[in-house]
Amino acid sequence: MSKSSYTSDHLFYAWQVWVIPVVGYGLKSGLKSGLKLGVQFCFMLFLAIGLEFVLPANPAWADQAMMRRIEIQDKPLSIKFFVTQDIPVKVIQVEKRELLVALKNVKLEKGFKILGKEKPGIGDIAVESLPGNVIAVILTGTHPYKYTQSKFNSSDSSFSVRLETVQDNTVSKTASIPVKSGEKINQPESAKASETNGVGKKEKASSSADKKSEYTAVSPVSNPPAPKALESTPSAASQIPSIPESSKPIPSKSGGQEESKVSVKIATPTVYVPPKRETSQLKGDISDITRSIDPAQCDSQQINNSILLLKKGVYKEAFEFLDQYIFQENFTCLEQAYFLRAYAFYKITAPDDFAGLLKAERFFQDALVAYPKSMLVPYGYAAIGMIQKRLNNDSAAEGYFNIVKQGYLQYSGLAEVMYHLAQIYDSRGYEDKALRYFKQVFEDTMENSYIPDAGIGYGKALFKKRQYLNALMVLNYVTASNPKKVYETPEVLLHIGNANFEVGESRLARQNLNRVLNLFPGIEGRDVILNKIGDTYGMENNKEKAVKVYELVREKFPDSEGYIASSIGIARYMTNDPEKIEIYTMIKARFPEHSFSRIAMMRLAEIYQANEEYDKCIKEIEDLLSTHPRGLRYEAVKLMQRAYEALFQKQLKADEYTRVLNRYELEHERLDRMGSRKIALTVGLAYLQAKLYEESFNHLINAYKQYPRASRSEQLLLGLGIAMDESGRKDDALKLLNGFVKRFPKSRDQGQALSRSGDIYLDQKNYTLASQKFHDAFKKAKNPLDRGNMLMRRSNVFEKKGDMETASNLREKAVKEMALASGENYEALTHAYKELGRTYAFLKHYVRSADAYLKALSFSEDDQEKANLGFLLGDAYQKGNIIPKARQAFQQVVTSYDSVWARLAQQRLNTLDLAEAVQNS
Repeated sequence: MSKSSYTSDHLFYAWQVWVIPVVGYGLKSGLKSGLKLGVQFCFMLFLAIGLEFVLPANPAWADQAMMRRIEIQDKPLSIKFFVTQDIPVKVIQVEKRELLVALKNVKLEKGFKILGKEKPGIGDIAVESLPGNVIAVILTGTHPYKYTQSKFNSSDSSFSVRLETVQDNTVSKTASIPVKSGEKINQPESAKASETNGVGKKEKASSSADKKSEYTAVSPVSNPPAPKALESTPSAASQIPSIPESSKPIPSKSGGQEESKVSVKIATPTVYVPPKRETSQLKGDISDITRSIDPAQCDSQQINNSILLLKKGVYKEAFEFLDQYIFQENFTCLEQAYFLRAYAFYKITAPDDFAGLLKAERFFQDALVAYPKSMLVPYGYAAIGMIQKRLNNDSAAEGYFNIVKQGYLQYSGLAEVMYHLAQIYDSRGYEDKALRYFKQVFEDTMENSYIPDAGIGYGKALFKKRQYLNALMVLNYVTASNPKKVYETPEVLLHIGNANFEVGESRLARQNLNRVLNLFPGIEGRDVILNKIGDTYGMENNKEKAVKVYELVREKFPDSEGYIASSIGIARYMTNDPEKIEIYTMIKARFPEHSFSRIAMMRLAEIYQANEEYDKCIKEIEDLLSTHPRGLRYEAVKLMQRAYEALFQKQLKADEYTRVLNRYELEHERLDRMGSRKIALTVGLAYLQAKLYEESFNHLINAYKQYPRASRSEQLLLGLGIAMDESGRKDDALKLLNGFVKRFPKSRDQGQALSRSGDIYLDQKNYTLASQKFHDAFKKAKNPLDRGNMLMRRSNVFEKKGDMETASNLREKAVKEMALASGENYEALTHAYKELGRTYAFLKHYVRSADAYLKALSFSEDDQEKANLGFLLGDAYQKGNIIPKARQAFQQVVTSYDSVWARLAQQRLNTLDLAEAVQNS
């Protein structure tokens, strides 16, 4: 086979089978490690078989080139890479919206920039420098790419990639085939016409990438997908309804299409940029003991051989060799032999072999006692600390670790010591200390073997502190740079999925939680994980799938925590309150001690509140606070407060103020602690209706202080003004009532406020203002009875001033207004005519006065008032010298049941008889 045929045939096979799947593996999962693996493999393959890249061979191909900038242009959409010389370039379209451009033998120039990132069609662009002078550029489009062209422009020393996007997801993807320079390619006519020089080619994605990934351009360091063998592992997750890999586009208002959106606010983590770390031969752990022994200080070939065995991991043979060496009482390098023997025995001891661990500790103690000033002492202390930690003696382990941390600052294994201290503090609940130590190891500027594990611990600690975006940033970086960590423990993926969930990334959360169940089918808490997967559908308003997952959990995991949570989830989507109440009551009855029971009780209380069953709502919250005093206390008390507020408002509106007062008197300690301004307002108004003005004032002034000025209602201002007036706070009442009149000019209570202000001015002998207030109240009144009352009040002002003529005129108008009022207003009419008669009597219009008293007497229904009016009638007749009628009036009073007015009337009759006898004599 010729070289050329070998190249074309085998390269095509290798490209399809290896390169595209590997690169796609990295890109689809958003992993930098996968990207590195794919790009490096791509170049190794091409270099090994001597194949040229897209560009022709160049004699200066191996020279170092520099990339100055990347420029994104539109019309047409293209990306230009400005480099100092021709370089090997490969363009791979891995996804509909994702393109990889790999450039070989090039570095980023100082001051490198990316220009035009805001151009339409480009969602994101990520640049990464890889080993071997490779630069990988990931282009993520806002729409799928229809085809691509790439060419090198010698005029401005740039490599350009031309793109064309489409507005739908109908682009077919086939295996991408590398094309040599000058090779003919099938292109659309528009592409052929626009191509002027260089070589263009249409890149098609691999058939292995037919399934759209959930890779997001914002966070390119997501998690690697599980191998197919693991993904097909039967588990409970396999029974979950199928998960849509992408949302179907929906028509937009502009006529195009856009991705469907959910009503969840999504925050995206940033990409973690690690610090620049120095590399060395040391690993930052206890294994550095084999590298810290200077061969120049230990002239023993036997010890050097044992060190080689330890470096190769042959610990058992090394231990036997060193133990024999010490037993033979050799005097050369005995110090090193003691420490190395202890280290070798420690490495061959199983973590759960407590007897072996104690023996290993004894070996290290022997070395420390024999050589207390040795340079290897920190290795001994660190090892004993780790042994004590394995023995679950964290206090002793912490002591040994602190000896090393504080006394041996130059010890190369400090990273390991800090990592174990962080684990100890984490287990004890010292979250801040644990987070600080994990972070210190993770961000160490020296390479060490504990960086990945510290990163996982750091991410978990951030998650505990509810710093979910930071946790995602760290954990995504760890899994990208160390993909195997995903398969070692379920905690990594579980924390990533939970963090995705907390920040609203429902699809990524579901993807990662599903992978946890697939990779670790025996994990504890599968019911909780499945329930959270159902919640992710709920976040997307996909009720049907959410309910299916919840029902699956209830079927597969009865009496579990997931069962309870899924029951609550199902109830959330029910529209029938009785069915919801049935589920919540079941949870409360079957799982009274579980924390979800309090959620069920809260939901029950909320249903009762919404249905205006306030007594049931309050009772449910009382039960909740008594059985779960620490859970949901704030929310429960607030809900109870709203129930009391609504209940009191409802009762007050129905004129059931006595029920408000009775309940308040019984439960005033609880209600006062709530500090609710609405409760203070309704209780104050209830006391006002009961004419308990001092109590009303105390509650209403409390509400007044809590409400902002703009939120103070008519009821509050008027009620407080009345309470102030009735409780003797006249000046304050006057200010409040006048303020009410100005602020609520259209209120139907204007007349009441004005009349009360007039009464206060009248008591203060401010007759002008009093008259004005009553006059304003008269104009505001629409009811004839109210208009008559205002006229009567204003007449009192003129009576106080001594202007009885004006007073009589006003009272005449008042009785006419009152007579027009509907209903039987006998009491008001009686009082008005009585006052009118008294005014006429003062003016010595006795006949008119008697007529007024007669009308008052006709309206009066009270016997005592009738007796009083009868006496006044007789007095008016007597003063008008109408003696027969006066006698008749007095005689009627004498026969009444009122003894006081009867005696007075009898005295008048006696006076009349005496006057008549004297006249006749």
